[in-house]
Amino acid sequence: MLRHSRGLIRMFALAVALSAAAVVGCAGDAGGWDSRSVQQTVANVPFQPILVNSNLGIGKNRLALALFDQNQEFINVADVTATFYHLDKEPKGEPKNAKQVGEAALIARTLKSVGASRLEGSAMASRVPSGASMTAVDAHLGHDSTVFAAVVDFDRAGFWGVSLDVKVGDQVFQGLRLVFAVQERTAEPRVGDPAPATKQRVAADVTSLEEIDTSAVPNPDLHRLTIAQAVASGKPSVVAFVTPAFCQTRFCGPALDQVVLPAHHEFGDRVNVLHVEPYDVAKAKGGKLELVPAVEDWKILAEPIIFVVGKDGLVTAKFEGIMDYPELREAIAAALTK
Repeated sequence: MLRHSRGLIRMFALAVALSAAAVVGCAGDAGGWDSRSVQQTVANVPFQPILVNSNLGIGKNRLALALFDQNQEFINVADVTATFYHLDKEPKGEPKNAKQVGEAALIARTLKSVGASRLEGSAMASRVPSGASMTAVDAHLGHDSTVFAAVVDFDRAGFWGVSLDVKVGDQVFQGLRLVFAVQERTAEPRVGDPAPATKQRVAADVTSLEEIDTSAVPNPDLHRLTIAQAVASGKPSVVAFVTPAFCQTRFCGPALDQVVLPAHHEFGDRVNVLHVEPYDVAKAKGGKLELVPAVEDWKILAEPIIFVVGKDGLVTAKFEGIMDYPELREAIAAALTK
C-alpha cells in the first residue's frame, strides 16, 4: 500500500445471496442510511455492487461502479442509474435528513480479456476483491472486466449515499444503497489542477527502453518527452501511469494496449502521449516494488491511471482502473478544442 493512502475509502464486501424475485425493494427517501439498512438493500441481490475508486474529492470525479456475481466475476452487461444523496452525519447512526442532489446514468466501460497480476503482494491499492481471479500468472489472460462509470461533480466533503437501480437481463433491482466518503480533495491532481512538472527518465536517459518500459514491445514515441516538457509544449497531453509486467490491479496491460496506444495512433501528431512505469523496473525485476519519483510527485494511489492535460497545463480528465478508449478519445477531443 502506498504511503499516500491514509484516508483511502475502504471497500467492505457486502453479503450477497441469490434472489428469486425479479424486483427487490425500493429504498427511496423513507429507507435508512445506517449501515444495517444499507446492507439490507443488497442482501437479497445476486451480485455485489462496489465503488472502485481509490479516492474521491470535491469537484469532478469519474465515479466507477463494479458489479460482481457470486463467483466474484464481473457482470459486463447491465443498465445502471445512480441517484446521489447528501448524508447529514456519519452513517453509523441514522441520518435523518438525507437530501437527494442529482442522478446519473452510468455507462459500461470494458477492458477485454483481463487476467490476474503477475506479482503477488501490492504496493498500490487494488480496488478489486481478492477473490476476483487475483492469483499470480504470467500474462493478462481471462475474462472481460467492466465498470459502470459517469463523471459526477461532488460539491462538498463528507459522507454521501448512492441509490442504484440496476437491470441485469430481465431482472430489475431498485434502491440498492451504498455509502461512501468524499474528501476535501483527491490525493492525485484534480480536474482543473496544474499537472506536476515531473522530469521522469525518458528514452534519451537510458541505453534500452526496457529499462523504463515493461511492454512486450516498448513504443519509443511514448518516452520522447518528460511530463514537464509535454505540459509546457502548448499541446494537450495524455499521461498514463501503467505497468504491463508488474500490474497489481490486473488492468495495466490491457489499458496500455486498448486505450493508450490507440490514442497515440489517432492523435500522436496533435497530442503528447506518455507512458510512465510506476515502479523502478530494475528493482521490480529483482522482486522489490519501489515507486518512481513521478508517482510521488503525482501522489498516485492506484494503477493504472491516465490523465488528460490541456494546452494550458491543467488536468482536464482522469481515468482510473478499468476504462475504455471511447471515453479517453472524448476527453482528448475536448482538450483539443479548448
